[in-house]
Amino acid sequence: MVSNRTMTELRRVTFWGLVTFFWTLSRGDTEVSCVFSEICILNCSIQPDSNPVINWTHLAAESYLVHSFSDGKDKVEHQNQNFRGRTSLFGDQVHSGNASLLLTAVKVQDQGRYVCNSRTAGRTALSFITVTVDAPVKRVTLQQAGNRITCSSDGIYPEPNLTWTTVPPSSILLRSSTTVQRTNQQLYNISSSLLLPDSHPDLTYSCTVRSRRNSSTAPQGSPEKTEKTHTSRGIAIVAGVILVAVLMIPLPFLSEKFKKFWESRGQNQREMSITEVLAEREPITSQRGNNEDVSLGEMLSLHPPTKQDQSVIST
Repeated sequence: MVSNRTMTELRRVTFWGLVTFFWTLSRGDTEVSCVFSEICILNCSIQPDSNPVINWTHLAAESYLVHSFSDGKDKVEHQNQNFRGRTSLFGDQVHSGNASLLLTAVKVQDQGRYVCNSRTAGRTALSFITVTVDAPVKRVTLQQAGNRITCSSDGIYPEPNLTWTTVPPSSILLRSSTTVQRTNQQLYNISSSLLLPDSHPDLTYSCTVRSRRNSSTAPQGSPEKTEKTHTSRGIAIVAGVILVAVLMIPLPFLSEKFKKFWESRGQNQREMSITEVLAEREPITSQRGNNEDVSLGEMLSLHPPTKQDQSVIST
């Protein structure tokens, strides 16, 4: 027979179980949206306590222990392998009532329902959180070969939708074939091939990939070959800068050479100008002996140059 003490304990557990159940129904789960491969915080507030006990559990087909905290430290010995090394609490804030879970490197498998089970001062509290995971559309690529355009986008969750449109809008039937593949990370890769109609050569085609979180559109004018063109232009610019730098290296040397050349040429021209001016004067040798040397200074003292001569000499 069941003792009175056992019955009392069962009634108490049943009572608090029903209270928690109806409280959860009336309050509802807290919804958290996480982004694939990023950090996500699952909020949970508890009553401040000097020695709280906290257990985070993932309520899937089988319940998985995500993280435990007791005796003032983390307890991860029995943590599910899927969460190993990816969970932590805000250790310095736990005693003040913050039992939130920090989840890193979010995976698609992390979505679902979680429960934050805390026990403080003999009181047990449950908080339920529903987690959704999204991998948004990051890039849409267009490639054209002949009369066929291929649009693709990778690494999306949940399964995306792909549509083709024209500019200007047209009522023609677009013939396309779309395939969707699932990766090992549970993400989706989507690709669609469009056959261009010959009857409408003036149309421009665009591809739009939509997910639950966002969408991205790629027009026909930005296929993969455009990216290659931009890369080629960048390489050409770098090569041009290097070429200019190489050509400018000998400029100081050449500049000095030209400077010396023009100085030497100017000196020669000045000496020639003085000789030509004095040659037009009466020879000094008629006033002195034929065998005597006449210096340039003596020539200038005997036959001072005119203003016209001085202008020539000065140049």
